[in-house]
Amino acid sequence: MTEDPKGLLTELTAMRKRARADRHGYWLPFLLFGLITLGATPFYGPRLCVDSGQDPELVEPRVCSWTSADLPWLYHWLHPTGQMEGPVFGLHQPSIAPDLYWIVALLCGYLAVVWWYRWRAAQVGVETPTRLYAQVTIFMLVLPLIGVPVLSELIFGRLGWQIALPITVVLIVAATWRVRSVRFTLAVLALFALAHFATIYPYGPLFVLAAGLIGLAYLERSAVCTITVVIFTATVLFVNEAGRFGFYWPYPVENFASTALPAFVLLVGGIIGSVRREMAR
Repeated sequence: MTEDPKGLLTELTAMRKRARADRHGYWLPFLLFGLITLGATPFYGPRLCVDSGQDPELVEPRVCSWTSADLPWLYHWLHPTGQMEGPVFGLHQPSIAPDLYWIVALLCGYLAVVWWYRWRAAQVGVETPTRLYAQVTIFMLVLPLIGVPVLSELIFGRLGWQIALPITVVLIVAATWRVRSVRFTLAVLALFALAHFATIYPYGPLFVLAAGLIGLAYLERSAVCTITVVIFTATVLFVNEAGRFGFYWPYPVENFASTALPAFVLLVGGIIGSVRREMAR
């Protein structure tokens, strides 16, 4: 090590840069959740049927008809107010399969990310705290599973949303105001609203994923990580809601754009993060 002040400053700057590069590990969660999002694509394709007695080779299949009575009780529990049919998912027949996939996949992904950061801390000696990420992720996993259905059954379903909504907001504010800061209270309110939307929209689980990634970006303090999460969230909203403003995807890719494009954003972000880490070492 040099004793020259300018050389010491240069070495210190280089050491800080390497420490930041070693601390950043968002590239693997991006790749993991990108693959998980891509794996959900088959669950959102339309089911095609032909009328009984008709030859499938002579008649063009049409979208199968369905009613909410055909769905199991668990689906109604997870979607207490039903599920909206958007421009992309207009042909999508709701089922319990995507719900089960997302619950298991996001839970396993969350556990894998926590293990990954702890393993990295033991390897490189620089730890990225995962407490906030864990809190946000668990909160967003538990609310759609338990919180929103229970609130819908006990409060919203009995009082009506005009009365139940102000009561819920007041209870959340009262429970969090003295414990933490105003920002914490606003964050909890936003997560409650996000969890409610997750039960309404077919692509709602992507909201849960986005919330967890926002918490991860806050911890990482990385420009690439933050930009990727912002683009991912914007892509989720754009590909699923653009049809409401007159933009429609070509039919051959319509049922893949809702998950494939957001997955592509995460995969690209993960690759860029991995390359930047190798270049900084």
